[in-house]
Amino acid sequence: MPHAYQLQREQHRAATVHRLGIDNELYDRYTALSAPHVAPIQVRKGTMLQEAGTRATHYDWIASGVARRGHISIAGEDLTLGFITEGENTGSHSDMMGALQGEPAREFFVAETAVEAWRIDWAAMQRHKAEHNFVHEYYLKIIECSIRRYAANLQIRSHSTAEARLEAFRSHFPGLEQRITQRALASYLGITTQYMSRLRKTP
Repeated sequence: MPHAYQLQREQHRAATVHRLGIDNELYDRYTALSAPHVAPIQVRKGTMLQEAGTRATHYDWIASGVARRGHISIAGEDLTLGFITEGENTGSHSDMMGALQGEPAREFFVAETAVEAWRIDWAAMQRHKAEHNFVHEYYLKIIECSIRRYAANLQIRSHSTAEARLEAFRSHFPGLEQRITQRALASYLGITTQYMSRLRKTP
């Protein structure tokens, strides 16, 4: 199984090293070190990858498919925070750090499409991070990338009109709209599914 994981990681190496701003050597060293701590998963659309209210003991590296990141508001509303695609990791850093203290996750991750992924043991990789400087370096780059992604999501949502938010989403995440449900996109943009439908029909 670790060999299959490494082969799939190779397919996404070029895009990932570019996104993270690292070199191939660091990517490959992290891949080799994490390989003994992964397990393959294949889930259907709608399957929870990580539930809010439970301890976040793992994260998933997506080999194919799209996952949706979200949380439940105080009013009980399902809110979409973003999307994770091939070559990216699920997981909330704050939730996983909280899990080390026994705290439940506040966010959830659900398969927006059928997903093939590799489930990685968070605690095991934290031990490696304490032992190897290069793992710490890799995690810093992931966190930096997550901050940029968070900033991009805020920028998209900062537009005053739904039309502008949709245009910004399409510009920043080309092709993603066709892979996710209208309901998920509407939730991300902060509008109703009915209004989302009207927006899509607008030339």
